[in-house]
Amino acid sequence: MEALETAEAADRALQYLVDAAAEILDADKASVVVRAESGLLQVRAMHWPATDPTGGVSGQVLATGEPLLVTDAENDPRLIQYRTPRYTTSSFISVPIVSGGTRTAVLNVTDRRGEEPFNEEHLELAGLLAQIAGQNLERHNFMESIERLQKESVTDALTGLGNRRHFEQRLMSEIGRSRRFNHQLSLIMIDIDDFKVYNDTLGHPAGDTALRSVAAALMENVRSIDDVVRYGGEEFAIILPQTPIDLATVVAERIRTACSRLDLEGIERLPRERFSVSLGVSSFPRDARDETELVNHADIALYLAKSEGKDQIVVFEPLKEDERRKYRRIPIRLTTVIQGSDASGTFEEQTAIRNISSGGALFPHTRTLDLNSKVHLAIHSPFIGENGEPLVLTADGRLVRSEPGQEGFWGAVEFREELSKFS
Repeated sequence: MEALETAEAADRALQYLVDAAAEILDADKASVVVRAESGLLQVRAMHWPATDPTGGVSGQVLATGEPLLVTDAENDPRLIQYRTPRYTTSSFISVPIVSGGTRTAVLNVTDRRGEEPFNEEHLELAGLLAQIAGQNLERHNFMESIERLQKESVTDALTGLGNRRHFEQRLMSEIGRSRRFNHQLSLIMIDIDDFKVYNDTLGHPAGDTALRSVAAALMENVRSIDDVVRYGGEEFAIILPQTPIDLATVVAERIRTACSRLDLEGIERLPRERFSVSLGVSSFPRDARDETELVNHADIALYLAKSEGKDQIVVFEPLKEDERRKYRRIPIRLTTVIQGSDASGTFEEQTAIRNISSGGALFPHTRTLDLNSKVHLAIHSPFIGENGEPLVLTADGRLVRSEPGQEGFWGAVEFREELSKFS
């Protein structure tokens, strides 16, 4: 209990630091970055959604102990090795936090309000805040609590694998490394088939045993550089650095086979009287521009594997290169009428799409729809026609994703043809 209270006190001190830094330096964003046990830098506290502004400067400041003032990120020669396509801010400050004589963290302050960049006076103020924070954190055994909490915060307690937070941090890091060294990176998403039936029939202890057994099977069939995580519930993910899609598919088949051989209590009571998993595979940069697309595409492949019979692997089929680059999602809310068919026959449902591109749209729906089923959308645009009524954009497509939401489902439709005209 004392250790927990100490860790919570350290967390409060860090949060106070970022809030105070943002207010004193008149900035929108501030964060504290620490080095976790894995060696990766992780955001520990933040004022608004702030991160390391360049993805590498915090590591430099932590290693050298030298504070950094940047007034023009795009043209600063010190940032050449950390250059990324876009910066979220043109001016930022990064200063080390020293506790107990050891550099333990970095304070980043970005997005200064107004037109003027940060200056030397701001750097001095940030350094003073970091010094005060370091002295305060020393009293809370900062390093000990940080190491323990960082490990706990990125580890799944049941399986001992990394959790979703660890997955997101590791995937972002590996995508960056793949870009720098022109390596391929693949991702496998895995879901236990009929796990709810197994869990409900045999009870949660048996379900926990199954999850641990799957975790062990995954670890036994990957390399030391691969990263196996429990993505959530009965879903797992494997990040495979320096791995093209064909080799990732081989690994996926090895995992599917290993899981099918698990001798677990009560598997004869499953719908197919055996234990199995479904897998979806995607690869960067083959069919994704960033980590978000990589996960989405592996997830789409996984849903197809589940909907087409389970106990199988589906490899995501990428769009053509020119299609990937020209389709950009636009967040928007437009009244839409969906027509299609389900188990009860044809239907018509009114909803509101949440984003749209030339290639597809995302929308909430209340019915259970089959993946790959045909749908017709009539989208009421914000434009008014000559008759005084909203122009209606019509599109035919297929449902490529449908997953439970807070109220009903979230569906994604891929248009048969690129949107180009109003009806």
